[in-house]
Amino acid sequence: MAVMIGYIIGVGMFGLPYLVAQSGLLAFFIFIVGLGFVQHLLHLIYANLIVVTRGYHRMPGYVGMYLGRDGKRLVFLAKIIGNYGALLAYIIITGVFLHQLLSPYFGGSEFIYATILFIFEAAVIYFGIGMIARIELFMTGLLLLIIILIAWQGWEMISINNYHIVNWKYLILPYGAVLFALDGNGSLPIVVKLLKRNKKAVKEVVRTGTFLSIIVIIVFTLVIVGISGSSTSQDALTGVRQIFNDGVILFALIFGILTMVTSFFGVAESIRETLWWDYKFNKKLAWAAAVFVPYILYVLGLKSLIDVISFAGAIAGGMSAIMLILVFRKLEKMKNKLVLFKYKPGFVLNYFLITLFICGIIYAIYIFAAR
Repeated sequence: MAVMIGYIIGVGMFGLPYLVAQSGLLAFFIFIVGLGFVQHLLHLIYANLIVVTRGYHRMPGYVGMYLGRDGKRLVFLAKIIGNYGALLAYIIITGVFLHQLLSPYFGGSEFIYATILFIFEAAVIYFGIGMIARIELFMTGLLLLIIILIAWQGWEMISINNYHIVNWKYLILPYGAVLFALDGNGSLPIVVKLLKRNKKAVKEVVRTGTFLSIIVIIVFTLVIVGISGSSTSQDALTGVRQIFNDGVILFALIFGILTMVTSFFGVAESIRETLWWDYKFNKKLAWAAAVFVPYILYVLGLKSLIDVISFAGAIAGGMSAIMLILVFRKLEKMKNKLVLFKYKPGFVLNYFLITLFICGIIYAIYIFAAR
């Protein structure tokens, strides 16, 4: 369970307070509750797929077994968009956090700090992540403690006037970011492997891991918005720096940076291995493609955390979700394949969700093209 929670609680969570301050509580609760149940269903489908399929693969490999080469290609495209989006988001937010920490002493811009940290990350991945990648779960645990501390200290600073019910103009705004923030599929192969494909244990971890993560995200978002209101920053923490004592924000920024850096290692290494092992890229070319594409996007001006996580969530999350639902429909027709489902989602729900995700993809493309 800790592995799954550690995977979900990450960069996507930091963008949600800003979006809630823009769109209102109604939109937030519609999406966090609605997409929370949807993500739980998708997590369950993917976990079921891993449990009943021989060997351990990444999502493109699993989907390819049931939907063929075209399905595998579409999922690979979705995962590349999602992973590059995540890496770009890590670059953006670590640059912001490091700038907040060090610029009072050394000056410099967010771009400079993001670039310095990126060079370090790229070098570590080139020479091998070794033990550094293994501390990700530990650092995420510390970040959770910081979130609890922020909620505890900030509870009395919350003003009800900082909340508003709805801004109809931005009602749909949180969709992609919430989908991005709640995605825990990347953790499931290791979760299933650690639990030795124990059906009961896997099902319990998926349920508990998904909904505990949702509770943490809701508490964090409501506390930040309740404190900073319309002044909420895109990264959440810099907007409340003047309110909390320096110690709390200092530790929050430090552990936020460390958590994002170790997450960067894991995601970039996943892309590198996929390109190297599955698509036969040269080892060095796979490394360069994994780490430099998101940095080039950053240099070209994609520096809005909200835009990145919203686009990646709606496009990559939507495409992956559609493929998983189609795999679920395939498993339904096979004997003894739906081992984690006591009650099966019906035909109407499946295709309602597919329609929802298609609409989300179209919306994200429209918003991106309009900018």
